[in-house]
Amino acid sequence: MLSQAGNPVYAELDTYKAWLSTASSDSAKLAADKVLANNMITWQMPHGGFYKNAVSVYKAAWNGSAKRSGWFGANDVELGTIDNDATVVELMFLADVYARSGDVKYRDAARKALDFLLTMQYPSGGWPQVYPARVESNAAMLYSNHVTFNDDAMVRVLVMLDHAAHSKAPLNGDVFTADERSKITAAIDKGVDFILKSQIVQRGVKTVWCAQHDPVNYEPRAARSFEHASKSGKESVLIVAYLMTRPQTPAIKAAVKSAIAWYKSSAVKVDNTAYVSRPSSNKDDRYNPIVSTPGKTMWYRFYDVDSDVGFFSGRSATDTPPGVGKKYNLMDVEPERRYGYQWGGNYGTLLFAYTNTVGY
Repeated sequence: MLSQAGNPVYAELDTYKAWLSTASSDSAKLAADKVLANNMITWQMPHGGFYKNAVSVYKAAWNGSAKRSGWFGANDVELGTIDNDATVVELMFLADVYARSGDVKYRDAARKALDFLLTMQYPSGGWPQVYPARVESNAAMLYSNHVTFNDDAMVRVLVMLDHAAHSKAPLNGDVFTADERSKITAAIDKGVDFILKSQIVQRGVKTVWCAQHDPVNYEPRAARSFEHASKSGKESVLIVAYLMTRPQTPAIKAAVKSAIAWYKSSAVKVDNTAYVSRPSSNKDDRYNPIVSTPGKTMWYRFYDVDSDVGFFSGRSATDTPPGVGKKYNLMDVEPERRYGYQWGGNYGTLLFAYTNTVGY
């Protein structure tokens, strides 16, 4: 095992802490958090999952008739999701309230959320964005059924499961049964297996991962019209970091070191350059977020699957509003997508801050 000091992957579980009360006393904090948790339970769908709700949704209980999800499957079943921290953040919050209150209704709701997460895992080991499967008349929307690393969704689930497997607070005590913890361990092993099998190989060399992969054949898959199949400079960071939480078997070590080598490749990184998002107050459509900056290094969010060429994308010509599609110059992309999406960042720098400390 590698030292975990500084591994960025653990920050993925901190979102729920921002939902906790900041009242002046412990009793007042618990009282407020119980109100939020009580409301949260009413929004939990029968399958155990949650939609990607803001915490403000849980300021009131579900009224019994409003839609609890923005996405639907066969027979109009409401879909739960792991997008935008969903289900994981609710599970962590409920477990925290149970640990402080001892009220089993919070524990049982957390267990129900866990069952949702374990049930939605594909036999191949990956997690889709939603469960049950999304059904749309527009086939372009079915990307939600792909295995999703997008915005670190699958990695976040795995980190939470790892905390549960090791009984780390608030997932300690009897929040889960021994049988559930056994299922958690099996789910982690399957998830790691999917990650290893889906790593993109370019001319015989392992590289990184796409934001979405096929659940059966592991191939990179596209999502929204501006999210093409690609090698992801952003999402691959925490995939690597998660693999570094595991025992470094030869297969895992090879996958990690190959990905780090890809990030360090001169063909991939852009030296003396930074990605600086346009401030929200700035409406200048001539603004270029890719800025020459001595001493900084930038990586593109997306690279071609079969090469190390970074690219950008507008919406497709058939979208509403229409766009210009895939481009290799960000300034050729329509302003709505040019400034409405993150196309680059110091992704590798963030990764190296940890990997260099363990000799990787």
